[in-house]
Amino acid sequence: MAVQPEDIRLLSNPRFRRLLESRMLGQTAQNAMMYALLILVVEDTGSSVQSVILVAAFTLPGIVLSLPAGAAADVIPKRLTLTLGYFLRAVIAAALIYYSDDLVYIYLLAAASSVVLQFFSPAEAATVPALVRREQLTAANSWMLFILILGQIVGLVVMAPLLLKALDARAVFVACTALFLAATYVIGWMASGFSEYRAEKPAAPGFVAATREGFRILRHDRHVYLSTIYLTTAIALSRVLVVLLPKYTENVLNIQPEDTVFIAAPAAVGAGIGLLLAPPLTRLIGAWRIVAFAFGLFLLGLGALGLAVYVEDVIRGRFDLGTIDLGEETFGVSGSITVTMLLAIPLGFAFTLVSVASRVVMNQRAPPEAQGRVYAVQMALGDLFSLPLLLLVGIIADSVGVRTTLLAATAGGGLIAAYLTVSRPWGPSGRQRIGSEATGTP
Repeated sequence: MAVQPEDIRLLSNPRFRRLLESRMLGQTAQNAMMYALLILVVEDTGSSVQSVILVAAFTLPGIVLSLPAGAAADVIPKRLTLTLGYFLRAVIAAALIYYSDDLVYIYLLAAASSVVLQFFSPAEAATVPALVRREQLTAANSWMLFILILGQIVGLVVMAPLLLKALDARAVFVACTALFLAATYVIGWMASGFSEYRAEKPAAPGFVAATREGFRILRHDRHVYLSTIYLTTAIALSRVLVVLLPKYTENVLNIQPEDTVFIAAPAAVGAGIGLLLAPPLTRLIGAWRIVAFAFGLFLLGLGALGLAVYVEDVIRGRFDLGTIDLGEETFGVSGSITVTMLLAIPLGFAFTLVSVASRVVMNQRAPPEAQGRVYAVQMALGDLFSLPLLLLVGIIADSVGVRTTLLAATAGGGLIAAYLTVSRPWGPSGRQRIGSEATGTP
């Protein structure tokens, strides 16, 4: 993945390798489970609003629990949090085997899974800087995101679609239960002592003080502030795309909702390219500069996806393709599918760069004992921003169409991010200016 030998040597770190192994199992299960739930809801109801309710059930707990969960991540032993988190998700996946026909239980179990993740995710993110050296943070975050993308490919593109076509959703939930239990075993046997510097840390603050510290870091460091804004907006818009994707494949591409692989697979290719380039680009240009560039590219890619049909018309009208077709004869797919697949590549590339570089900024600039709180603040803001946007998208999509909704959400997210970037009332209260550091390191 990474081009530096030092980055490859990260895999010789047994604790970090165990973290990656458990993450691979857990991400595969998590993505397969959410894919199966989304397809179940879409096929049973045919409504974008019901899809939004599912995503909202998964998002709402974050608004309430992200901040206390982040504070807990800096206090509770991380191995305990991760082990218990995987086990509880295995229990939830097992429950879905029996309640997959009931929408109410689907929503409740999705919410329960989100509650577990609120405590699990900050602990997992805060574990990385405790396991690797400071100069390895970029590569370590790239490995973590690489495993996330690989888990999405295996879960979303391979395991869930195959099991849904061959068997049914219950088979997906059985497989997810087994994978979560395997992740519980892997992380449970990790060597204890995630941080060898625990004895040197000050006493853990209370919840109010811990939460205030997370916001203080955000408000006094412009690089962390910008990274949080761009990552939060990108995550919110990616959730919008997830909600609209089944309808997009059905209404725009004229294929079945479960064939979202035509978008997910090329996006995963772009993500892989982003993971390859993230470490050297971050070293060369600086993490926060990569965040800004990649966020702009992500907005352009998402807008182009909404205009895919028109992009196809422009290609056919402006360029003489000669004997080259857009997939109709060569692959037996429509030109709009081919164009959408091509546009999904830079979209996945940009989202990956935003995710990797923003987390590097947070790791580099937040104190080690406050890592969980900073991530929790980012998660809480992401959920708070996502929920009203998703509810609005669900209503609009059934009224004006998927493409118009996607374009409106992209434009709205971009305008909000632009305003927050230049806003004095909402911006950082510190005096640090953009460009004060070329590398993004303290």
